Amino acid sequence: MKKISLYIVALAALFVSSCNLEKYPYDAINKDEAMESVADCQQFRYGLYANTKGVFTGAFIYAQDLQADLYHAVDKFGNWQGPFYSYQLTTSESTPNSAWFGLYSAIANANFLIEGTQKLLEKGTLSEADTKSVQLYYGEACYLRAHFYFVLSQYFCEDYDPETADSKMGVPVVTVYAPTGEADKYPDRGTLAKTYKQITDDLAEAAKYVTTEGEVNSSYVTKDVVTALQARVALTMHDYETAYNKAVSLITPGTYKFVTTKAGLAEAWTKDNLSECLWQAKMVDASDRGNSYSYFIYNTTGVDGEDDPQYIPEDWCLNLYVDDDIRWAWFDKRNIHLRVTGNVYLLVKYPGNPALQSNDVSNYCNMPKIFHIGEMYLIAAEAAYSNNDYVNANKYLNDLRSARIPSWTKTDYAGLDLFREIREERVRELYGEGFRLNDLKRWHMGFTRSKGQDPSILFPGKNYVDCTREADDPFFLWPIPKDECQANPQMVQNPAYTR
Repeated sequence: MKKISLYIVALAALFVSSCNLEKYPYDAINKDEAMESVADCQQFRYGLYANTKGVFTGAFIYAQDLQADLYHAVDKFGNWQGPFYSYQLTTSESTPNSAWFGLYSAIANANFLIEGTQKLLEKGTLSEADTKSVQLYYGEACYLRAHFYFVLSQYFCEDYDPETADSKMGVPVVTVYAPTGEADKYPDRGTLAKTYKQITDDLAEAAKYVTTEGEVNSSYVTKDVVTALQARVALTMHDYETAYNKAVSLITPGTYKFVTTKAGLAEAWTKDNLSECLWQAKMVDASDRGNSYSYFIYNTTGVDGEDDPQYIPEDWCLNLYVDDDIRWAWFDKRNIHLRVTGNVYLLVKYPGNPALQSNDVSNYCNMPKIFHIGEMYLIAAEAAYSNNDYVNANKYLNDLRSARIPSWTKTDYAGLDLFREIREERVRELYGEGFRLNDLKRWHMGFTRSKGQDPSILFPGKNYVDCTREADDPFFLWPIPKDECQANPQMVQNPAYTR
Protein backbone atom coordinates (compact mmCIF):
# COMPACT_ATOMS: atom_id res chain seq x y z
CA MET A 1 0.00 0.00 0.00
CA LYS A 2 2.00 2.90 -1.33
CA LYS A 3 0.29 5.67 0.63
CA ILE A 4 0.72 3.85 3.90
CA SER A 5 4.39 3.15 3.24
CA LEU A 6 5.02 6.84 2.62
CA TYR A 7 4.01 7.61 6.20
CA ILE A 8 6.35 5.20 7.98
CA VAL A 9 9.16 7.74 8.33
CA ALA A 10 6.81 10.66 8.99
CA LEU A 11 5.21 8.83 11.89
CA ALA A 12 8.42 7.74 13.55
CA ALA A 13 8.18 10.70 15.92
CA LEU A 14 4.60 9.79 16.78
CA PHE A 15 5.49 6.27 17.84
CA VAL A 16 8.40 7.39 20.00
CA SER A 17 11.51 5.23 19.98
CA SER A 18 15.25 5.21 20.45
CA CYS A 19 18.44 3.50 19.38
CA ASN A 20 19.00 2.07 22.87
CA LEU A 21 17.95 -1.59 22.75
CA GLU A 22 16.24 -1.27 26.13
CA LYS A 23 14.03 1.40 24.57
CA TYR A 24 12.81 -0.75 21.66
CA PRO A 25 14.25 1.06 18.58
CA TYR A 26 11.88 1.04 15.59
CA ASP A 27 14.80 1.40 13.17
CA ALA A 28 16.94 -1.46 14.50
CA ILE A 29 17.49 -2.88 11.02
CA ASN A 30 16.83 -1.73 7.48
CA LYS A 31 13.45 -2.98 6.30
CA ASP A 32 14.94 -3.69 2.87
CA GLU A 33 17.37 -6.23 4.34
CA ALA A 34 16.38 -9.81 4.98
CA MET A 35 16.50 -11.08 8.52
CA GLU A 36 19.39 -13.48 8.44
CA SER A 37 19.96 -14.18 12.13
CA VAL A 38 18.33 -14.45 15.50
CA ALA A 39 19.87 -11.08 16.38
CA ASP A 40 18.17 -9.47 13.37
CA CYS A 41 14.81 -10.84 14.51
CA GLN A 42 15.42 -9.64 18.04
CA GLN A 43 16.27 -6.13 16.86
CA PHE A 44 13.15 -5.89 14.75
CA ARG A 45 11.10 -7.24 17.61
CA TYR A 46 12.18 -4.22 19.67
CA GLY A 47 10.81 -2.01 16.93
CA LEU A 48 7.37 -3.57 17.22
CA TYR A 49 7.33 -2.89 20.93
CA ALA A 50 8.35 0.71 20.27
CA ASN A 51 5.09 1.18 18.37
CA THR A 52 3.07 0.41 21.49
CA LYS A 53 4.26 3.58 23.22
CA GLY A 54 2.40 5.65 20.65
CA VAL A 55 -0.60 3.41 20.07
CA PHE A 56 -1.61 3.23 23.74
CA THR A 57 -1.00 6.79 24.98
CA GLY A 58 -2.30 10.33 24.61
CA ALA A 59 -4.91 11.23 22.04
CA PHE A 60 -5.04 7.66 20.74
CA ILE A 61 -6.68 6.85 24.06
CA TYR A 62 -8.60 9.95 25.11
CA ALA A 63 -9.89 11.21 21.73
CA GLN A 64 -12.73 8.68 21.66
CA ASP A 65 -13.56 9.47 25.28
CA LEU A 66 -13.89 13.14 24.35
CA GLN A 67 -16.51 12.14 21.78
CA ALA A 68 -18.63 10.57 24.49
CA ASP A 69 -20.02 11.80 27.80
CA LEU A 70 -17.04 11.73 30.18
CA TYR A 71 -15.73 15.30 29.81
CA HIS A 72 -16.79 18.89 29.32
CA ALA A 73 -14.69 21.47 27.52
CA VAL A 74 -14.14 24.63 29.54
CA ASP A 75 -14.81 28.07 28.12
CA LYS A 76 -11.91 29.39 26.02
CA PHE A 77 -10.56 25.86 25.68
CA GLY A 78 -8.92 26.83 22.42
CA ASN A 79 -10.63 24.05 20.47
CA TRP A 80 -7.98 21.59 21.67
CA GLN A 81 -9.17 18.29 20.15
CA GLY A 82 -12.41 20.17 19.56
CA PRO A 83 -13.40 18.25 16.40
CA PHE A 84 -13.79 15.10 18.50
CA TYR A 85 -15.71 16.77 21.29
CA SER A 86 -18.04 18.75 18.99
CA TYR A 87 -18.49 16.13 16.26
CA GLN A 88 -16.80 18.14 13.54
CA LEU A 89 -14.27 15.55 12.38
CA THR A 90 -13.20 15.72 8.76
CA THR A 91 -11.27 13.35 6.54
CA SER A 92 -8.19 15.53 7.00
CA GLU A 93 -8.16 15.43 10.82
CA SER A 94 -4.65 14.67 12.06
CA THR A 95 -5.37 12.15 14.84
CA PRO A 96 -7.40 9.67 12.74
CA ASN A 97 -4.84 10.07 9.95
CA SER A 98 -1.95 9.40 12.30
CA ALA A 99 -3.75 6.42 13.81
CA TRP A 100 -4.53 4.91 10.42
CA PHE A 101 -1.11 5.32 8.84
CA GLY A 102 0.79 4.69 12.06
CA LEU A 103 -1.02 1.45 12.79
CA TYR A 104 -0.59 0.21 9.25
CA SER A 105 3.13 0.99 9.36
CA ALA A 106 3.29 -1.01 12.61
CA ILE A 107 1.36 -3.84 10.93
CA ALA A 108 3.83 -3.74 8.03
CA ASN A 109 6.63 -4.17 10.57
CA ALA A 110 4.79 -7.11 12.14
CA ASN A 111 4.28 -8.69 8.73
CA PHE A 112 7.97 -8.29 7.98
CA LEU A 113 8.97 -9.95 11.25
CA ILE A 114 6.46 -12.77 10.81
CA GLU A 115 7.80 -13.50 7.34
CA GLY A 116 11.42 -13.24 8.46
CA THR A 117 11.02 -15.56 11.44
CA GLN A 118 9.19 -18.14 9.32
CA LYS A 119 11.97 -18.17 6.73
CA LEU A 120 14.63 -18.47 9.41
CA LEU A 121 12.82 -21.37 11.06
CA GLU A 122 12.32 -23.12 7.72
CA LYS A 123 16.08 -23.25 7.17
CA GLY A 124 16.38 -25.75 9.99
CA THR A 125 19.84 -24.52 10.97
CA LEU A 126 19.05 -22.99 14.36
CA SER A 127 19.98 -24.49 17.69
CA GLU A 128 17.20 -25.59 20.00
CA ALA A 129 17.57 -22.46 22.12
CA ASP A 130 17.59 -20.15 19.08
CA THR A 131 14.58 -21.94 17.64
CA LYS A 132 12.60 -21.24 20.82
CA SER A 133 13.64 -17.57 20.72
CA VAL A 134 12.61 -17.12 17.10
CA GLN A 135 9.32 -18.92 17.71
CA LEU A 136 8.65 -16.52 20.58
CA TYR A 137 9.36 -13.49 18.37
CA TYR A 138 7.02 -14.95 15.77
CA GLY A 139 4.28 -15.40 18.38
CA GLU A 140 4.75 -11.87 19.69
CA ALA A 141 4.53 -10.46 16.16
CA CYS A 142 1.28 -12.36 15.57
CA TYR A 143 -0.07 -10.97 18.83
CA LEU A 144 0.92 -7.38 18.05
CA ARG A 145 -0.53 -7.57 14.55
CA ALA A 146 -3.79 -8.80 16.08
CA HIS A 147 -3.83 -5.99 18.62
CA PHE A 148 -3.09 -3.32 16.03
CA TYR A 149 -5.90 -4.59 13.80
CA PHE A 150 -8.23 -4.65 16.79
CA VAL A 151 -7.41 -1.00 17.57
CA LEU A 152 -8.08 -0.06 13.94
CA SER A 153 -11.45 -1.81 14.10
CA GLN A 154 -12.35 0.09 17.27
CA TYR A 155 -11.64 3.43 15.59
CA PHE A 156 -13.02 2.88 12.11
CA CYS A 157 -15.64 0.12 12.29
CA GLU A 158 -19.12 -0.49 13.68
CA ASP A 159 -19.87 -2.82 16.54
CA TYR A 160 -19.26 -6.47 15.72
CA ASP A 161 -22.66 -8.13 15.51
CA PRO A 162 -22.33 -11.85 14.66
CA GLU A 163 -25.55 -11.62 12.65
CA THR A 164 -24.33 -8.79 10.38
CA ALA A 165 -20.51 -8.93 10.48
CA ASP A 166 -20.42 -10.47 6.98
CA SER A 167 -22.13 -7.38 5.57
CA LYS A 168 -20.38 -4.62 7.56
CA MET A 169 -17.17 -2.94 6.47
CA GLY A 170 -13.92 -3.93 8.16
CA VAL A 171 -10.45 -2.52 7.58
CA PRO A 172 -7.99 -3.68 4.91
CA VAL A 173 -6.30 -6.89 6.00
CA VAL A 174 -2.69 -6.99 4.82
CA THR A 175 -0.58 -9.93 5.97
CA VAL A 176 2.44 -9.70 3.67
CA TYR A 177 4.98 -6.90 3.68
CA ALA A 178 4.86 -5.99 -0.04
CA PRO A 179 4.67 -2.23 -0.73
CA THR A 180 3.60 -1.49 -4.29
CA GLY A 181 2.84 1.49 -6.47
CA GLU A 182 0.21 -0.40 -8.46
CA ALA A 183 -3.13 0.98 -7.33
CA ASP A 184 -5.11 -1.97 -8.64
CA LYS A 185 -3.31 -4.18 -6.11
CA TYR A 186 -4.23 -2.08 -3.09
CA PRO A 187 -6.57 -3.93 -0.70
CA ASP A 188 -10.21 -3.12 -0.13
CA ARG A 189 -11.81 -2.91 3.31
CA GLY A 190 -13.35 -6.34 3.22
CA THR A 191 -15.93 -7.29 5.81
CA LEU A 192 -15.87 -6.90 9.56
CA ALA A 193 -16.04 -10.68 9.79
CA LYS A 194 -12.82 -10.93 7.76
CA THR A 195 -11.07 -8.38 9.97
CA TYR A 196 -12.00 -10.20 13.16
CA LYS A 197 -11.10 -13.59 11.70
CA GLN A 198 -7.59 -12.23 11.15
CA ILE A 199 -7.51 -10.95 14.72
CA THR A 200 -8.70 -14.21 16.27
CA ASP A 201 -6.48 -16.33 14.00
CA ASP A 202 -3.43 -14.28 14.94
CA LEU A 203 -4.27 -14.59 18.62
CA ALA A 204 -4.68 -18.35 18.30
CA GLU A 205 -1.25 -18.50 16.66
CA ALA A 206 0.24 -16.27 19.34
CA ALA A 207 -1.15 -18.56 22.03
CA LYS A 208 0.87 -21.44 20.56
CA TYR A 209 4.22 -19.69 20.64
CA VAL A 210 4.16 -17.03 23.36
CA THR A 211 5.40 -19.16 26.22
CA THR A 212 6.46 -16.36 28.57
CA GLU A 213 4.73 -16.72 31.92
CA GLY A 214 2.60 -13.80 33.03
CA GLU A 215 4.10 -11.34 35.49
CA VAL A 216 3.09 -8.03 37.01
CA ASN A 217 3.98 -5.02 34.85
CA SER A 218 5.52 -7.12 32.13
CA SER A 219 7.33 -5.11 29.45
CA TYR A 220 6.63 -7.83 26.91
CA VAL A 221 3.67 -9.85 25.71
CA THR A 222 3.12 -12.89 27.93
CA LYS A 223 0.70 -15.81 27.89
CA ASP A 224 -1.56 -13.77 30.18
CA VAL A 225 -1.48 -10.79 27.83
CA VAL A 226 -2.58 -12.98 24.92
CA THR A 227 -5.44 -14.30 27.06
CA ALA A 228 -6.42 -10.77 28.11
CA LEU A 229 -6.76 -9.60 24.52
CA GLN A 230 -8.70 -12.75 23.66
CA ALA A 231 -11.12 -11.83 26.46
CA ARG A 232 -11.45 -8.23 25.28
CA VAL A 233 -11.93 -9.24 21.65
CA ALA A 234 -14.46 -11.95 22.55
CA LEU A 235 -16.53 -9.44 24.52
CA THR A 236 -16.46 -7.10 21.53
CA MET A 237 -17.62 -9.96 19.31
CA HIS A 238 -20.45 -10.80 21.75
CA ASP A 239 -18.86 -14.21 22.27
CA TYR A 240 -19.70 -14.21 25.95
CA GLU A 241 -18.68 -17.75 26.80
CA THR A 242 -15.13 -17.21 25.52
CA ALA A 243 -14.91 -13.76 27.10
CA TYR A 244 -15.99 -15.12 30.47
CA ASN A 245 -13.67 -18.11 30.45
CA LYS A 246 -10.64 -16.11 29.38
CA ALA A 247 -11.23 -13.36 31.94
CA VAL A 248 -11.83 -15.80 34.81
CA SER A 249 -8.67 -17.73 33.91
CA LEU A 250 -6.69 -14.55 34.63
CA ILE A 251 -8.56 -13.69 37.82
CA THR A 252 -8.44 -17.08 39.53
CA PRO A 253 -4.66 -17.50 40.06
CA GLY A 254 -4.46 -14.19 41.93
CA THR A 255 -1.24 -13.11 40.18
CA TYR A 256 -2.38 -9.50 39.75
CA LYS A 257 -3.29 -8.15 43.17
CA PHE A 258 -5.48 -5.14 43.82
CA VAL A 259 -4.02 -2.06 45.44
CA THR A 260 -5.98 -1.51 48.67
CA THR A 261 -5.54 2.19 49.49
CA LYS A 262 -6.18 5.49 47.76
CA ALA A 263 -2.61 6.66 48.36
CA GLY A 264 -1.23 3.39 47.06
CA LEU A 265 -3.34 3.59 43.91
CA ALA A 266 -2.23 7.16 43.20
CA GLU A 267 1.42 6.27 43.69
CA ALA A 268 1.18 3.14 41.54
CA TRP A 269 -0.30 5.03 38.59
CA THR A 270 2.19 7.87 38.99
CA LYS A 271 5.28 5.66 39.24
CA ASP A 272 3.97 3.02 36.84
CA ASN A 273 4.39 0.13 39.27
CA LEU A 274 0.76 -0.98 39.52
CA SER A 275 0.50 -4.49 40.99
CA GLU A 276 -2.76 -4.99 39.04
CA CYS A 277 -1.13 -4.48 35.63
CA LEU A 278 -0.52 -7.35 33.20
CA TRP A 279 1.40 -5.37 30.57
CA GLN A 280 2.60 -1.82 30.16
CA ALA A 281 4.76 -0.37 27.40
CA LYS A 282 8.27 0.13 28.70
CA MET A 283 9.69 3.64 28.86
CA VAL A 284 13.07 4.49 30.35
CA ASP A 285 13.55 8.26 30.56
CA ALA A 286 12.45 11.62 29.16
CA SER A 287 13.84 10.77 25.72
CA ASP A 288 11.89 7.53 25.60
CA ARG A 289 8.22 8.13 26.18
CA GLY A 290 4.81 8.11 24.58
CA ASN A 291 2.25 10.85 24.11
CA SER A 292 1.03 13.11 26.91
CA TYR A 293 -2.36 13.61 28.59
CA SER A 294 -1.88 17.31 29.19
CA TYR A 295 -5.28 18.40 27.88
CA PHE A 296 -6.73 17.56 31.26
CA ILE A 297 -4.37 19.57 33.46
CA TYR A 298 -1.86 21.41 31.29
CA ASN A 299 0.23 22.92 34.05
CA THR A 300 3.36 23.73 32.09
CA THR A 301 4.81 25.92 34.84
CA GLY A 302 4.96 23.32 37.59
CA VAL A 303 3.66 25.93 40.05
CA ASP A 304 0.93 24.74 42.38
CA GLY A 305 -2.43 26.31 41.55
CA GLU A 306 -1.63 27.08 37.92
CA ASP A 307 -3.49 24.13 36.48
CA ASP A 308 -4.98 25.11 33.14
CA PRO A 309 -7.30 22.35 31.91
CA GLN A 310 -9.06 22.26 28.57
CA TYR A 311 -11.37 19.46 29.73
CA ILE A 312 -12.86 18.52 33.09
CA PRO A 313 -14.83 15.40 34.14
CA GLU A 314 -18.58 15.44 33.75
CA ASP A 315 -20.46 15.63 37.04
CA TRP A 316 -22.49 12.45 36.45
CA CYS A 317 -19.27 10.45 36.34
CA LEU A 318 -17.97 11.93 39.59
CA ASN A 319 -21.33 11.24 41.24
CA LEU A 320 -20.84 7.52 40.64
CA TYR A 321 -18.03 7.32 43.20
CA VAL A 322 -18.92 6.95 46.89
CA ASP A 323 -16.80 8.83 49.41
CA ASP A 324 -14.45 6.00 50.35
CA ASP A 325 -13.89 4.64 46.85
CA ILE A 326 -10.10 4.51 46.54
CA ARG A 327 -10.42 5.44 42.86
CA TRP A 328 -10.86 9.03 44.00
CA ALA A 329 -7.06 8.88 43.68
CA TRP A 330 -7.62 9.62 40.00
CA PHE A 331 -9.35 12.96 40.65
CA ASP A 332 -8.45 16.07 42.61
CA LYS A 333 -10.47 19.19 43.39
CA ARG A 334 -8.46 22.31 42.61
CA ASN A 335 -8.82 26.05 42.21
CA ILE A 336 -8.24 27.10 38.61
CA HIS A 337 -7.95 30.69 37.45
CA LEU A 338 -5.99 30.92 34.20
CA ARG A 339 -8.36 29.98 31.38
CA VAL A 340 -11.46 30.05 33.58
CA THR A 341 -12.02 30.53 37.30
CA GLY A 342 -13.58 27.84 39.44
CA ASN A 343 -13.15 25.07 41.98
CA VAL A 344 -13.57 21.77 40.16
CA TYR A 345 -12.39 18.19 40.05
CA LEU A 346 -9.67 17.46 37.52
CA LEU A 347 -8.54 14.12 36.16
CA VAL A 348 -5.11 13.37 37.64
CA LYS A 349 -4.85 9.74 36.55
CA TYR A 350 -1.89 10.63 34.33
CA PRO A 351 0.16 13.07 36.39
CA GLY A 352 3.40 12.13 34.64
CA ASN A 353 6.00 9.72 35.94
CA PRO A 354 8.93 11.69 37.45
CA ALA A 355 11.32 9.11 36.00
CA LEU A 356 10.22 10.18 32.50
CA GLN A 357 10.81 13.90 33.11
CA SER A 358 13.95 15.88 32.34
CA ASN A 359 13.23 18.51 35.01
CA ASP A 360 10.76 19.16 37.81
CA VAL A 361 7.91 20.07 35.42
CA SER A 362 5.58 17.22 34.51
CA ASN A 363 5.21 16.22 30.88
CA TYR A 364 2.08 14.22 31.80
CA CYS A 365 3.52 11.02 30.34
CA ASN A 366 2.93 7.69 32.03
CA MET A 367 3.57 4.19 30.80
CA PRO A 368 0.28 2.86 29.39
CA LYS A 369 -1.30 0.09 31.44
CA ILE A 370 -2.57 -1.81 28.43
CA PHE A 371 -4.26 -4.47 30.55
CA HIS A 372 -5.03 -4.47 34.25
CA ILE A 373 -6.98 -6.99 36.23
CA GLY A 374 -9.93 -4.72 37.01
CA GLU A 375 -10.98 -4.89 33.35
CA MET A 376 -11.01 -8.68 33.54
CA TYR A 377 -13.49 -8.58 36.46
CA LEU A 378 -15.70 -6.30 34.37
CA ILE A 379 -15.46 -8.56 31.31
CA ALA A 380 -16.38 -11.58 33.46
CA ALA A 381 -19.35 -9.72 34.96
CA GLU A 382 -20.71 -8.44 31.64
CA ALA A 383 -20.21 -11.75 29.87
CA ALA A 384 -21.91 -13.66 32.68
CA TYR A 385 -24.82 -11.20 32.66
CA SER A 386 -25.18 -11.54 28.88
CA ASN A 387 -25.39 -15.31 29.32
CA ASN A 388 -28.09 -14.87 31.99
CA ASP A 389 -25.67 -16.07 34.66
CA TYR A 390 -26.61 -13.50 37.27
CA VAL A 391 -24.84 -15.36 40.08
CA ASN A 392 -21.38 -14.97 38.54
CA ALA A 393 -22.13 -11.53 37.15
CA ASN A 394 -22.87 -10.38 40.70
CA LYS A 395 -19.87 -12.26 42.05
CA TYR A 396 -17.28 -10.48 39.91
CA LEU A 397 -19.01 -7.13 40.23
CA ASN A 398 -19.05 -7.45 44.02
CA ASP A 399 -15.46 -8.72 44.13
CA LEU A 400 -14.26 -5.66 42.22
CA ARG A 401 -16.27 -3.25 44.35
CA SER A 402 -15.05 -4.87 47.56
CA ALA A 403 -11.48 -4.25 46.42
CA ARG A 404 -12.19 -0.61 45.56
CA ILE A 405 -14.59 0.44 48.32
CA PRO A 406 -13.59 -0.47 51.90
CA SER A 407 -17.15 -0.06 53.17
CA TRP A 408 -18.76 -2.10 50.39
CA THR A 409 -21.41 -4.59 51.46
CA LYS A 410 -22.17 -7.40 49.06
CA THR A 411 -25.23 -6.50 47.02
CA ASP A 412 -26.86 -8.61 44.34
CA TYR A 413 -28.82 -7.23 41.41
CA ALA A 414 -31.01 -8.73 38.70
CA GLY A 415 -32.09 -7.94 35.17
CA LEU A 416 -31.58 -4.44 33.81
CA ASP A 417 -30.53 -3.18 37.23
CA LEU A 418 -27.55 -5.54 37.10
CA PHE A 419 -26.67 -4.41 33.59
CA ARG A 420 -26.81 -0.77 34.67
CA GLU A 421 -24.51 -1.47 37.62
CA ILE A 422 -21.98 -3.20 35.34
CA ARG A 423 -22.07 -0.31 32.88
CA GLU A 424 -21.54 2.23 35.64
CA GLU A 425 -18.70 0.18 37.13
CA ARG A 426 -16.90 0.27 33.79
CA VAL A 427 -17.00 4.08 34.00
CA ARG A 428 -15.60 4.05 37.54
CA GLU A 429 -12.85 1.52 36.87
CA LEU A 430 -11.80 2.49 33.35
CA TYR A 431 -12.30 6.25 33.43
CA GLY A 432 -9.88 8.01 31.11
CA GLU A 433 -8.58 4.82 29.49
CA GLY A 434 -10.32 5.09 26.13
CA PHE A 435 -13.13 2.54 26.54
CA ARG A 436 -16.27 4.64 26.74
CA LEU A 437 -17.20 5.20 23.08
CA ASN A 438 -16.66 1.56 22.14
CA ASP A 439 -18.66 0.49 25.17
CA LEU A 440 -21.55 2.60 23.88
CA LYS A 441 -21.14 1.04 20.44
CA ARG A 442 -21.19 -2.48 21.91
CA TRP A 443 -24.27 -1.70 23.99
CA HIS A 444 -25.98 0.17 21.12
CA MET A 445 -26.54 3.17 23.35
CA GLY A 446 -26.40 6.90 22.80
CA PHE A 447 -25.82 9.65 25.35
CA THR A 448 -26.71 13.16 26.47
CA ARG A 449 -24.01 15.25 28.14
CA SER A 450 -24.75 16.33 31.69
CA LYS A 451 -25.17 19.82 33.14
CA GLY A 452 -21.59 19.96 34.36
CA GLN A 453 -19.67 20.51 37.59
CA ASP A 454 -19.94 24.27 37.11
CA PRO A 455 -22.04 25.25 34.08
CA SER A 456 -20.73 28.82 34.21
CA ILE A 457 -17.22 27.80 33.11
CA LEU A 458 -18.14 25.42 30.29
CA PHE A 459 -17.96 26.12 26.58
CA PRO A 460 -21.61 26.55 25.47
CA GLY A 461 -23.44 25.53 22.35
CA LYS A 462 -24.82 22.68 20.28
CA ASN A 463 -22.63 19.60 20.26
CA TYR A 464 -20.57 21.06 23.09
CA VAL A 465 -22.38 21.09 26.46
CA ASP A 466 -25.65 20.72 24.57
CA CYS A 467 -24.93 17.36 22.94
CA THR A 468 -27.12 14.33 22.41
CA ARG A 469 -26.05 11.48 20.15
CA GLU A 470 -28.33 8.60 19.35
CA ALA A 471 -27.40 4.93 19.50
CA ASP A 472 -25.23 3.75 16.59
CA ASP A 473 -24.46 7.32 15.57
CA PRO A 474 -22.47 7.09 12.30
CA PHE A 475 -20.08 9.73 13.66
CA PHE A 476 -18.97 7.30 16.37
CA LEU A 477 -16.70 5.96 13.62
CA TRP A 478 -13.62 7.91 12.63
CA PRO A 479 -13.14 8.96 8.99
CA ILE A 480 -10.79 7.06 6.71
CA PRO A 481 -8.03 9.57 5.84
CA LYS A 482 -8.65 11.60 2.72
CA ASP A 483 -5.17 10.77 1.40
CA GLU A 484 -5.87 7.05 1.71
CA CYS A 485 -9.17 7.34 -0.14
CA GLN A 486 -7.55 9.34 -2.93
CA ALA A 487 -4.62 6.94 -3.27
CA ASN A 488 -6.56 3.69 -3.04
CA PRO A 489 -9.39 3.27 -5.57
CA GLN A 490 -10.68 0.27 -3.60
CA MET A 491 -11.15 2.25 -0.39
CA VAL A 492 -14.69 3.02 0.84
CA GLN A 493 -15.23 5.93 3.21
CA ASN A 494 -17.36 5.63 6.35
CA PRO A 495 -20.89 6.88 5.53
CA ALA A 496 -20.91 9.88 7.90
CA TYR A 497 -18.10 11.52 5.92
CA THR A 498 -19.41 11.11 2.38
CA ARG A 499 -22.14 13.73 2.61
